[in-house]
Amino acid sequence: MSQQNQKLLKALVSVVATLGKVAATVTGSHRDVRQRVSPKFLPAALRRFTQSLRETLDHGDVASMGHRGVPSLGQALAALWATPGTNWADVRAAAKAWQELVAALRERWDRLQEEADELRKTCWDATPSWAKHLWLKATFRERGQPGDSLEATPWWLPVTLDRVEGASAGATHDAQVAAATSEEEEATSEAMDEAVVATSRARAATWRGHWAVVALAPLKRLVDACDKAMEFTWDMQTQLEEIEDTLKWPEQMSPNILEALVADVAEFERLWEGSARLASHHLLPTLWDIHNLLLSPYAGPGGPGGPGGPGSRAVAKRCQKAIKDIPRLLQRQ
Repeated sequence: MSQQNQKLLKALVSVVATLGKVAATVTGSHRDVRQRVSPKFLPAALRRFTQSLRETLDHGDVASMGHRGVPSLGQALAALWATPGTNWADVRAAAKAWQELVAALRERWDRLQEEADELRKTCWDATPSWAKHLWLKATFRERGQPGDSLEATPWWLPVTLDRVEGASAGATHDAQVAAATSEEEEATSEAMDEAVVATSRARAATWRGHWAVVALAPLKRLVDACDKAMEFTWDMQTQLEEIEDTLKWPEQMSPNILEALVADVAEFERLWEGSARLASHHLLPTLWDIHNLLLSPYAGPGGPGGPGGPGSRAVAKRCQKAIKDIPRLLQRQ
């Protein structure tokens, strides 16, 4: 069994596992922080990304491709000797159909990575300038692993709390000054109401900055995971190109070359089948868990959200189980 095939399938699992970590980051509280004023676009955007990932991973097995007009390459080769009227042109047509199918899958992965990167950029744009400065400072401080553990570093909590308290104190002070200079009770009441609103907005803006910057590191890892996962389609395309090159010269098809061709086709279909089983047995159910986690993120202490929540732990366990199952999934049934 090819170690390369196992590596390629592990990269697909990594995308789902990383998405689960992003969801855990944006749906949980950090330490004793109970404020959950995360940027509103994040849960909705992550749900859309989750759906896009589902559609990309759910490409179907070899048999289902036959129902869509893309016949099995292995069966096309076998038909050369078993079915009268079958010729090499039929095999080449099957290979071309697969090449178009894999090219379309590669385009979907390209769009998926672009979607992840756009989400990261949007999150960066939603981050206030003071938070960007601190994030970049911490990134350079973690030179060996830029941004990898920023959401867990201790500087975030006190800095955010200081920002919230500072914003609240400033708004309250302004209200007190306005109240002290007011000559009428109605004006005083109005000034205090404005102070409450200003304080609430200041707190919300500060917490949005906190959550946006905390999400940056895992979102960056999600982009990297998508990039790594695209090696799956690159490898599939390379295998098909080699198969098509061999099929160009049927008159030179010696027994040894034919044997190698059959083996190459079997390896290609084994990888496709393995990825289809990996998706149906493990990854698609896990993505439903992530989707549900994003729908009900803030269930309070002990709720599903957050890195230590039961929903997050379930996603992590599913991904670990998927990786362990890859050798079996790559075996032909």
